[in-house]
Amino acid sequence: MSWRGPLTAILSALMALVTAPAWANDAPPDISLVNPHQIDRERLAQRIMRQPEMRQAVRRVEAAYAADPAAAIPGARATLKRSASAIALAAVYYAIGLAADPGSPQLFWCCKAAQKAGRLAVGGSGYGIDNPDNIYRMTHVDGASRYIIRGQFRPDRAVQLHLEVRDAIPGTTAMTAEGGVQLATLRDDEIVADANGDFTITIDSDPAKGRVNHLQVPAEGTHHIVIRDLLTDWSKQRPIPMTIDRLGGPTLPTKSEAEIAHSAAALLDQIAPFWLDYDNRFIFSRPVNTLVQPRVRPGGRGMAASGHFAVRDDEMLAITIDPLGGASLGVQLTDPWGVAYDYIRRTSSLNSHQARHNSDGTITLVIARRDPGFVNWLDPSGHAGGILTLRWQGLPSGADPARAIRSVEVIDLAALRKRHPDPALWLTPAERRAQRADRAQTHAHRTTAPND
Repeated sequence: MSWRGPLTAILSALMALVTAPAWANDAPPDISLVNPHQIDRERLAQRIMRQPEMRQAVRRVEAAYAADPAAAIPGARATLKRSASAIALAAVYYAIGLAADPGSPQLFWCCKAAQKAGRLAVGGSGYGIDNPDNIYRMTHVDGASRYIIRGQFRPDRAVQLHLEVRDAIPGTTAMTAEGGVQLATLRDDEIVADANGDFTITIDSDPAKGRVNHLQVPAEGTHHIVIRDLLTDWSKQRPIPMTIDRLGGPTLPTKSEAEIAHSAAALLDQIAPFWLDYDNRFIFSRPVNTLVQPRVRPGGRGMAASGHFAVRDDEMLAITIDPLGGASLGVQLTDPWGVAYDYIRRTSSLNSHQARHNSDGTITLVIARRDPGFVNWLDPSGHAGGILTLRWQGLPSGADPARAIRSVEVIDLAALRKRHPDPALWLTPAERRAQRADRAQTHAHRTTAPND
């Protein structure tokens, strides 16, 4: 019997899989962030967080934070334990992904605020100045295997999609301004989709060789992939539905929960000191209540600027910035450990869709411990200090970084009212409560399936 017939059939089937529409049927499935696979991994993560080895690692992080000069920053000690727990849960997610994803990949929703995942209460896992406008999903791939991502662009899609292959988990390699090295990237404006919005992305160690939507990874080792969906209108936009499958490769080992806990503790011992050093080196080394010209980010991710703030009860930090015609300008506050202040029920972040604009198109925002009544209030949950980060994304060509930040100054309430007398820029207490309620409702929108 000739071997050519069976081999030809197998190759034809694989080619059909790669080139077929993203979804095999006429009605694409609704892929929710909160799905059975997500819940299963969240439950596993909670079990690992309770392991003695992991608890000891968390206590080491708390001790390191308490001994760091950043502990003297206003508000730092009040959020220390919360932030140590958040980066610990992120380390657990990484350890689970490293153990499970290469052989049985999952696009896991990570790096998020504490909230409900279905009926399960999930702790916060945001760290490293996580962006409230981003949905972060991650997976890990084996360089000797082949994978395919299937997705669909829909009318309610995120304003930007960005896939990135990293040399390693951020914080486990040499210090850079982005926490690691990009090996490959792919943005939504580079993805080829059919008339229905369906697309496939191939991932393996071979060159593209004519294949569109391809991410080439090194042939050896396990590689970290992060996917960011950028949401500007929280009430309408959703993460782009995607799934990942392994098409073939060698047999890969599995790990027990105890082994995963050991890996998670080791990862935490790496990434917590890394990000502590990162903030001290790139942020707290600068004068307080200042911002420098934005830097261009790799992989077509726009520009970013960061600083740190400290305000007394009778003052506020006012920032006026130019969106520069980008798809998004997002501004956020984190605690001194780089974990976002509450952005679900409070306005610790605002983007160019949510904020009110000045008559010239710029946006003025203020950081104050207590509500000043100004519509664009960045709320630090009553704390006096922390980190301030700005991100410009989807910028037109030729956008000038020198025009991005118009002014940064400490002022009082009387001066703010004099400079911005427009009643549309001021809220009553009732209007503030409505603004907060709307944030919580629109944030929940991202966790529901499109047809819910």
